[in-house]
Amino acid sequence: MEAAELLEVFQWSGADVSNEGKQEKIKEELADVVNYCVLMADACGLDLDEIVREKIKVNARKYPVEKAKGKSAKYDKL
Repeated sequence: MEAAELLEVFQWSGADVSNEGKQEKIKEELADVVNYCVLMADACGLDLDEIVREKIKVNARKYPVEKAKGKSAKYDKL
């Protein structure tokens, strides 16, 4: 629910991408999402730093800069 509320601040199209006048709402919802992520990671016994670093490595393999830069295609369509 909290993540959806954060994303509702933006509709990710046209002028809706601007964050002008939305900073307080963004801060509030982003804090909620981060708090829930920290709580979930703790409950699952996961190290957030570790899983984020792992995901960055996975993304780097799936989306090499020379193929993916400036593109929005999924990794299997590059």
